[in-house]
Amino acid sequence: MMQEPQQEHLLQEMKRMEHLLRLKEQELEKLRVSHLFLETIFDGIHEEILVIDENFVVHNVNRTFLERHGVRKQEAVGRKCYEVTYKAEVPCTFSRQDCPLEKAKSTGNRIEVTHRHESGSEDFKEVIRIVYPVAEEGKTARYFLEISRDVTEYRKLIKTLQASERRLRGILDTATDAILSIDEKQRIILFNDAAERIFGYSRSEVLGKNLNTLIPAHYGDHSKFVKRFIETKTSKVMGKTLSLTALRKGGKEFPIEMGLSHQETEGDITVTAIIRDVTAQKNLEKKLLQSERLAAVGKTVAHVAHEIKNPLMIIGGFSQQIRRSMTEEKSIQKLHMILDEVGRLERLVADLGDFTKEYRLVKRPADINAVIRDVLNIMGEIYSGGKHGFEGDLAPNLEEIICDPDKLKQVFINTIANGLEAMEGGGTITIQTRKWDPHGVEIRITDRGVGMSEEELLHIFEPFYTTRESGSGLGLSISYRIVQAHKGEMWPVSRPGEGTTFIIRLPSN
Repeated sequence: MMQEPQQEHLLQEMKRMEHLLRLKEQELEKLRVSHLFLETIFDGIHEEILVIDENFVVHNVNRTFLERHGVRKQEAVGRKCYEVTYKAEVPCTFSRQDCPLEKAKSTGNRIEVTHRHESGSEDFKEVIRIVYPVAEEGKTARYFLEISRDVTEYRKLIKTLQASERRLRGILDTATDAILSIDEKQRIILFNDAAERIFGYSRSEVLGKNLNTLIPAHYGDHSKFVKRFIETKTSKVMGKTLSLTALRKGGKEFPIEMGLSHQETEGDITVTAIIRDVTAQKNLEKKLLQSERLAAVGKTVAHVAHEIKNPLMIIGGFSQQIRRSMTEEKSIQKLHMILDEVGRLERLVADLGDFTKEYRLVKRPADINAVIRDVLNIMGEIYSGGKHGFEGDLAPNLEEIICDPDKLKQVFINTIANGLEAMEGGGTITIQTRKWDPHGVEIRITDRGVGMSEEELLHIFEPFYTTRESGSGLGLSISYRIVQAHKGEMWPVSRPGEGTTFIIRLPSN
């Protein structure tokens, strides 16, 4: 018979063993649940996963791998990974890239490569492979986890988007009008090549900047307009052409025509503007208006000159006859005054004839620089008192042009005289020359006088229009007609208080 102490000890040992077994069963249950959980995750991942050893042998694969390769797990496990995946006999290489497992074995680090598989047609398959070494810290890895992600459609989509973006950029950058877009915070997010040319800024200078950079704030608070449009989604100006003033780099304002549209994507609103620089158009309109005015004035002046020419001849002729028969000194002096005024009117009528007549130019090859040097010498002799000065900034190697140099001297002298009258306190007249499209010349005559307003610029070439106390107001009118006869252009650039520059462009023939 077993002694009682021994029996008691045995019972206690059995109870302890039962308790340990229950704990082990609980741990096993936890492991089974954990394994089931990991298996669920393993098989639920949409990327292909292989567990392989250092000898390329597959130990496990997930459901995604089996479905995409059309194999069963027992057909994959135990075989080489390259045999299962690519039905190859040696480790795979693509686009001169080695097998990522070899790199992971040699470095012990995570390795990522992109493999592109050509199918023999235009189709291809692109796969990102990531290999993770699985090992305890400080030990060499014997097992590796390979995750493969098929990015073929993603890459194709990117290429399609890139091609679409290139086409859009090509359209934007071949457009002759400026195209720019702003976001809800009025930051510029699009700026095409034409916008760079028109505004003078590079993309890097304006992208992300506020619209104030391009539109002067004193022409209206556009921030309120944009904010109101974003809030209401309605606007009276969307889809219409607006005439506005914009700002070039450097601060110069210029006229534009602008059309607006908007796009809304997932609640974000983008406003796009197509902008046309109408500076040339406005200048052409001014020139056309000026030509029409001059033509109308010319007809009137020609009629008036014709009507007063004969009476003046009669008054002058009879006055000369009366003068020969008079003996009283005071009467003779009065008659001389009449004759002087008749002479002044006759000279005025002759000037009117210069304005209204069709110029017959005596053309020959001439060096414009030489013509201007003669003019500078003449004006320097006339105004030698030191109050006024004359400077020439003449471009070298200008080609000769076919012109009437004598008539052009008259143009330059008249224009300089106008500048001298604008500088009553003295100053310097500068004449510049340079080549102009492609064989003609451009002449700039600049004074440092009081300048002119927009209203004065509009009438500057009309006969009898003058802002000076002296002068007939015919000098610039005649000059304009002479330049026109040369098939050239002449116009002033001026602001009050900033002086005036007359620009004259003459073609080569």
